[in-house]
Amino acid sequence: MTFYEAALRVLEEAGTPLLSSDITKRAVEKGLLSHVGKTPEVTMLSRLAAMAKRPRDRKLQVTAKDTFALTDWMLPEDPDALAQTGVIEPNPEENLPPYRPSERHPEAHAEYLRSIGRQSDRKRSRDDDRKKKFPPISEVAFEALQEAQTALPPGELLARLKAREGVADDCSIGQLIDGLASDNQKRLDENRKPLFAAARSAEGNELQLSLEPQAEGGPTALEVQTAFCSACHLTFESGRVVLRSERKRDEQAASSAPSADDLALIQTARVAGKDARKAMARVLRKKLVDLELGTFEKACVRMLHGLHFRELKVARRSKEGPLLSARKREGSLEIRYAIRVLKGGGAVERRHIQETRRELQQTGANVGLVLTAGEARGDARSECTSGALVMLWAGDALADKFFEAKVGVSVTTVELFDIDEAFFAQAKLDADDAAKRREERQKERDQREPRSSDAPKTEGAPAAEASASGEPTTTIPDGTPAVRAEGDEGDEGDDEGDDGEEGDEGGPEAAADGAPGAEGGEGRRRRRRRRRRRRGGAGGPRPDGTPGSPGEAGASAAPASSSGGEAPAAPPPPAPPPSSDPA
Repeated sequence: MTFYEAALRVLEEAGTPLLSSDITKRAVEKGLLSHVGKTPEVTMLSRLAAMAKRPRDRKLQVTAKDTFALTDWMLPEDPDALAQTGVIEPNPEENLPPYRPSERHPEAHAEYLRSIGRQSDRKRSRDDDRKKKFPPISEVAFEALQEAQTALPPGELLARLKAREGVADDCSIGQLIDGLASDNQKRLDENRKPLFAAARSAEGNELQLSLEPQAEGGPTALEVQTAFCSACHLTFESGRVVLRSERKRDEQAASSAPSADDLALIQTARVAGKDARKAMARVLRKKLVDLELGTFEKACVRMLHGLHFRELKVARRSKEGPLLSARKREGSLEIRYAIRVLKGGGAVERRHIQETRRELQQTGANVGLVLTAGEARGDARSECTSGALVMLWAGDALADKFFEAKVGVSVTTVELFDIDEAFFAQAKLDADDAAKRREERQKERDQREPRSSDAPKTEGAPAAEASASGEPTTTIPDGTPAVRAEGDEGDEGDDEGDDGEEGDEGGPEAAADGAPGAEGGEGRRRRRRRRRRRRGGAGGPRPDGTPGSPGEAGASAAPASSSGGEAPAAPPPPAPPPSSDPA
């Protein structure tokens, strides 16, 4: 409803004069306004003020400034407040001088775009300089020493390399010596004479770097490398030099490696866990020996349930113990067991195994099983595998089965941890891959030229084009019109077969069916006939194959005939379906 109608409704419910702001707030909360807008308070005040100043047929009156009441309440009206209501008060800051003059924005010009492009090129060049790659330090040092024609201290040589911009600014003397020693070692491995030599001065014991003469004679390649490493205080072992960076890495690895005491404690904890399990197995075995026959039988049954044995039943009882039958799934097989429970701590003899094997034939079991807290003799162990398989859980092995089923014992978990080197190796590979991908993305961004953004599309253009072309449109619940092409009606029902009953009765399709001049009417009638034939039609066969009743076709016409007048004639039965689909 409009602002005026919503205000009348709010005032009727309130029963007392209200400010225009309160009227607006209540109307918005109750959802009375069909259109709210950005400033509903200003709109409400202007509308109510105009309606209150009408010369006749007024329903509102002003009792105070911006306060409205219904004329039916017969309240006194304030003329001065009526004159001031709805008048916009002037802003006192409008006549004040501005804080600063209005800014003048530059006009769009191609020269500005070119300057922006040059700025981006300069920034890209600075980034390239920051990522500059330098040649091997041995090559630059060889050129510097060749120009100097004399031995140089490492500090002076490094200063010359930085002046030539042959190395990075953060390069250190240690990196310089490592680079020269690495180049010497590479040449030594290739049976070539090293290029660089090092010696200590006799005066101040200062290190001097120079080029090794490549003439025949003189010291051998191994002697040159040994002297170089000795002067630079580098370790030379087994014909190879240990660089300072490698030595530092080895020291860090050694410092991060666990100490011998820690390794001894870990090994002690593991051995103690195994010993504790064996000791507890002996204690549990003694406990099982002391149990009565019935208690020992129930304990074993609970243990078998914990190991996923099912359908445990007593097949026969004897003085030595009962015979049980059970089933257990092993992979894809269902294995039947004949289980013999022997009470006491006596030794298992050969005859016990033979008796259990005979029970296999009588009970139809596949595997035999003997449970006892006593030990098994050697002949009993060999008898278990001589014929049909009979498994033996005796002594500490029976206690281990109780541990596995976690029955008859309380478990205290002790966690022992070890370093997973594969995990950290994989983490390093992931970090290297991520760094490479970041560099590739940065290169792509640097090489990509700026592209102009596409022009913004105007909302409602498809709907306007559709309306201009005369095509029928459908409004979606969010207010966006959607264009629907001709002939689309009923296609969904045609594709879905029996499920597409929506367009058969009523609606625009039925109206279009009766209009001979409608576009696409013949096509819709043809599709509707095909759907009727698929469902069976009136009196025809249903989809399940049962014949339809003729009364079903006229069921929809029965209410119309009961309202008065003569009943319309029943429609003729449909023609039999053709041998092939018309479509």
